[in-house]
Amino acid sequence: MGDKLTVNPWLEIWIRPRQTIRAIIQYNSSYLFSLLCLIYGFPVLLQVAQNLSLGDRYPLGAIVLGCLVLAVVPGYIMINLAAGLFYWTGKWIGGIGTFQNIRGAVAWSNVPSLVNTLIWIMNMLMFGKRIFSAGFFVMPVLGGELAFVVLVSFVQLAVAVWAFIILLKALGEAQGFSAWKGLLNVLIPIFIIFIGASLLVWFLTLITGGAQVNVPIK
Repeated sequence: MGDKLTVNPWLEIWIRPRQTIRAIIQYNSSYLFSLLCLIYGFPVLLQVAQNLSLGDRYPLGAIVLGCLVLAVVPGYIMINLAAGLFYWTGKWIGGIGTFQNIRGAVAWSNVPSLVNTLIWIMNMLMFGKRIFSAGFFVMPVLGGELAFVVLVSFVQLAVAVWAFIILLKALGEAQGFSAWKGLLNVLIPIFIIFIGASLLVWFLTLITGGAQVNVPIK
């Protein structure tokens, strides 16, 4: 553990992810971990609130405050789960990173979530409580609102792509291999989860289908 962090991780993670993660690992791989969990979890919970149409039951302030208070929990769970999967499967392809170092890389690769939070704030300023209502996606969006939605969609796509690139480079640094191998480290858990989910659906379908009783036709 180093005596001083030699980079500004909030800025340099965007353009120098490998060097940034290297400096963080040398300093403290758990640096600002709780704050990063909150940054990741807050927009996730806002999305959940929208999916549940909580705006039909609660005021906007209560939704935002509730998401902010609880944000650390999903952030902590999801970052640790992802780090655990990358740590486990990374060893299959020669990864040398410790769980703590991989977790730090995953946590800091989620700094682009700050942009998602900013977009949510802009959405709430533009649409108010409507953004969390059940009818939001069926309401006509015209003029300035339509232009805003289109612009936000392009920004979100660009940020998502760049965040993925940051993750690959950060993970590669923590694991001791290239970003291309980092891609493989990300794809293996996705493949495992897909196969596991498919098998679970097949098993449940088999069970429920086998439980049906055929009534003879008279």
